[in-house]
Formats: sequence, structure tokens, C-alpha cells
Amino acid sequence: MLTNKFNMKDLGVVDVIIGIKIYKTSNELVLSQYYYAEKIIDKFSKGDNSTTKTSIDISVLLSKR
Repeated sequence: MLTNKFNMKDLGVVDVIIGIKIYKTSNELVLSQYYYAEKIIDKFSKGDNSTTKTSIDISVLLSKR
């Protein structure tokens, strides 16, 4: 029905759509945003994914409020 109204072509099995990676296992589909997050990190950090030390006063008590 859709092909009668729209010009369409089959691009095969979907792998990534709108930044979401799709994996198919034997009994489920898994959606992962790892691919999208990795692209964002690369874009803004210019590939520098190294860790850094941050000083913190360990005598300060942290609470939810």
C-alpha cells in the first residue's frame, strides 16, 4: 500500500537509525545509544578521552539535599 503512494526502495537491514544502533539477537532487538554518544564525545572533546584528577575535600559530608 505504501509503495503505491510513495517512491520507495529497499535499503536492506537497518543497522543505525537516528543515531541508535540496532542489534538483533536470537530472541530480541537491542537498541543502543553508544554509537550516538561516541559521536558526540568525539565532536566536543576532539578525541581527548583521558582521565584527569579533580581535587575534592574529603572532610565535606555530601547529602541528597
